[in-house]
Parts: sequence; C-alpha cells; structure tokens
Amino acid sequence: MEFQHAEILMDGELYTEPLRTAKQEAVYICRDGEQTYSPRMTYMGFRYVGVRGIEEDQLELTALALYSDVEDNGNFSCSNELINQLQNSIRWGAKSNFVDIPTDCPQRDERMGWTGDIALFAPTAAYNFNISRFLEKWLLDVKAEQNKGGGIPVTVPLVRVPLQWEIMIPMAVDHWGDVCILAPWAEYLVRGDRGLLERMYPVMKKYLKACKFWAELFSAGKHRRIWKLLHHYGDWCAPGVGMWEWMGRGKWTATACMANSSRILAKIADILGQEEDAKYYRKLSQETGEAYREILMKADCTVKKEFQTAYVLPLYYQMLSGEDKKKTAANLARLVKKDGYHITTGFPGTPYVLFALADNGYEEEAFKMLLTDTCPSWLYEMKVGGTTIWERWDALREDGTCNTGKDDGTGGMVSFNHYASGAVGDFLYRRIAGIEATEGGYRSFRIQPLTGGNLKWAKGSVNTAYGTVSSEWKIEDGMFTIQVQVPVGTTCTLVMPGNTQKVLGSGTYTLKEAIRERNDRNGKESVF
Repeated sequence: MEFQHAEILMDGELYTEPLRTAKQEAVYICRDGEQTYSPRMTYMGFRYVGVRGIEEDQLELTALALYSDVEDNGNFSCSNELINQLQNSIRWGAKSNFVDIPTDCPQRDERMGWTGDIALFAPTAAYNFNISRFLEKWLLDVKAEQNKGGGIPVTVPLVRVPLQWEIMIPMAVDHWGDVCILAPWAEYLVRGDRGLLERMYPVMKKYLKACKFWAELFSAGKHRRIWKLLHHYGDWCAPGVGMWEWMGRGKWTATACMANSSRILAKIADILGQEEDAKYYRKLSQETGEAYREILMKADCTVKKEFQTAYVLPLYYQMLSGEDKKKTAANLARLVKKDGYHITTGFPGTPYVLFALADNGYEEEAFKMLLTDTCPSWLYEMKVGGTTIWERWDALREDGTCNTGKDDGTGGMVSFNHYASGAVGDFLYRRIAGIEATEGGYRSFRIQPLTGGNLKWAKGSVNTAYGTVSSEWKIEDGMFTIQVQVPVGTTCTLVMPGNTQKVLGSGTYTLKEAIRERNDRNGKESVF
C-alpha cells in the first residue's frame, strides 16, 4: 500500500506541488491476514490522504493529531461563524506547528524553527495555550544559537541551507531576531514570570546592540537610527508584490522594529530594576522613532510608494504623537479604503493593522477589514474552506488556481498551514472580547470590548496565575450587557462602550448600558 498526503485538492486530486521535495508518503508491504500499521520516526502535515494498493472496504484509516503538550489556556467566540472558524483555524495551525519547536509549517521540505513566525504570533499563542514550558525550552535554544556579535539565526535550531546565505550566517534580522524580546515579553504579560525576563535579558541586550551597530555603520546624524544595512525580510508575504519588493521595504520595517524593541526593553529594564538601562533604551527608542518620522516619511506623514505596513508599525509601536499620529492614522485609513478594505500587509504589519485602525479612531474601518471575505483577507480563507492559516493571502486564488510563487523569487513557496498571519487572534481577545493585561500576569487588567461589525455577542476567557478572567457581552434591544469574572487578588478596570469606567475587585459582575455611541479609542496606547 502507498499512502500519500497533501494539504489541498485540485480538480479532485491530491495537489502535492507545494510540498516541493518532501515526499509526504509511506509505502507498506502487506503480510497475509489482518494487520495494523502506523508510521514511526516521522510526521506528515496534511489535510487529505490518498491510498493505493488496497480496496476501500478493506481499509480503516485514522489520522492522529501530533503536537507538543500545550494545554488550552483561553477561548474566544462570537456571533459571526466565519470569525469562529478563523479562531479554530488559528488554534489548529498553531498546534500542528508546535512540535517540539515552533515550526513555520508541518508539511513541506522545511518544518524549521523560523523565528519571525513565533515572534509575531506569541501574544496570540499565549492567549490560546499555556506555552510556558514549550517556549522556555525553545528560548534556551535561541540563547545557545546567538552568535558572538549578538545576531540570532532566522531559524532555531540553525539549519544551514545551501544558497540561502541569510540562514547560514546568524545575524540581526528585524522582527525575526527580535523573537528574543517579543516572545518573552508576550509570555510575561500573561504569566507574570520575571524569571524568564531575567534569563533572557543578556540575550536581548546583546541582540539590540547588534541591531544598533548595523544601523549606525556608515551613517551619520539621524541616519544612524535608520536601519537599512544587512539582510531584511521586510514586508514578507505582502500580497500583490514579489519577494524583492517585500525585502525592499526593509528599512521601514527594521527601523520601526528597533524603535519598538528598544521601547519594550526599557520596560523590561524597569521591571528588573535596571534604571540606567531603562533610560538608555527609552532614549534609543525615541531617537529611532524621530528618525523614522523625519527621514522615512514626508511632511504630511505619507511614505513614497505607500504600503499599509509603513503606517501600521509607527502607529502600533507608539512612535508618533499629536498631529503626526492623527495624520498617519488618516493615511492608513485612506489606503485601506483604497484597497477595498483588503489586507495588504506582510508578516510584520499583519498582527497590528486592526489595532492601528481601531485604536486611532477608525473602528469601523477595522471591522470592515476583519469582515472582508474576498481575496486577500482572513475570512476569504475561511469562506473557501480553510481549516488552518495560509502563508500567502492568495495561496488559493479566486479563480481556483494555486499561487506557488514560481515567478517571484521564492522558489515555489506556498503553504496552507502557516500560523503567522493568525496573529490577528490577539485582536479578537484584546479588543473584541476586550481582555488586556495592564500588569504582568493579570494582577491588574482592563476589559474594554470593541463593538461593531454587526456582532451581536462575543465572549473570551484566559487562565491566569490568579484564576480565570472572562468577558461575555451581548447587544439586545439597544442595550449592551456584559458579564465579567475577576479572580481573587486582581483588579479589573471595566470600560463600557459609552466610556464609563468602573474599577472592580474579585467577583462576577453583570453590568448594562444603553448603546449611545461608539468606543472612542483615539490615542489609546496598547500595553504591548
């Protein structure tokens, strides 16, 4: 018998081209009589399996879901079934890639620990699962792989791939190497474990020193804060453009990333009592943000050859203030409208684009983007039957063909199970359910649901060291009703749609308010 596995069917047949050189097959030579067979020392990521060499009525076939022992930690659901399918796909995409290390995909000839994917997905992962042991174990590998200059490989463990020099030479790569800061910070916000921050702090400092070195090399004045040298993935996997344009956006993504990681490292330094370090990193973040604004943006806060991520990152990373922030948000909203509310961000901008809109007065635009169900969008993937998140927004085009990326320099790169863009799950929890830590481990937290998009109800919960935090709201007959659960030893600030606030101690509460106006989040800053 021959078993062959594939992610997708084309014209009713297994479509194995996206697997590239991975065989994804098992051949079993039968003995006489009834027998049982299960492959060992391998695993295969698939949605469909084809079997040759046996009659259908003679075969009983069972698939086993394989993933590391990560316990469920949170849940989200709402009145929109496509969003619920999105949430389910986010969860399964993560589970099938959490196999001892956080891989990028479980099926093709890769399955490597790409650092950028988990760096951006970590907040969503920490809501859905208890990944403490899984993540801490892998971060030890990150620490071990850091080179003497501070660079971190884009895959951990380091896998040397011929002709891919950026993989073979560990270096500082924006958003990918920043996993050493972003992942521990996301875990700290949910668990409140200072120990993880302490253990990774020397790695973080050494890495950021490398970023700063490459930004400053051959530069002067404010240009010393524009990071353009070396390799960048830039706006990786942005739809409508190819690999060289993704990477050509690197000075925007890298500069913004350095500002953000410096800002977060300043917060970590404060938590660890490193006051001088905190001052240093706050100054570095401020200078980098100012350089982005003055050098990479025009006077009206537009960028040349506009792309959504160039506006998303400075907004979400808190690099702007006052009129500059308002202008940039307006530019993003204008561009999103021009794009028909389709998402056109790559890996770095995708987790934050809805926050950048909703937190700056464009809640309606955020919901329109979330609910768009034509390509490219999250719900398009769900509408055409996706059960996990795709690597490319147009992996399956609306005309039914598969985008294998043969002509854009990626060497046939396409995957239908690639969890990075599932980072939108963070928005589902933190904005629609409204649950957001304001202190590590949820000792204090905020519940501030964002209503809109014709959602009639939504609910979410997350397990914390203190107990379960939950938010469940509904809109009925012009009345907003919410039930919240606050664990013992914690404090919750509840913000209703009309912006009335209540500070709640432990207990379960039900509150009501007539719907009068939209949430006003203009100028709101995220903890993350």
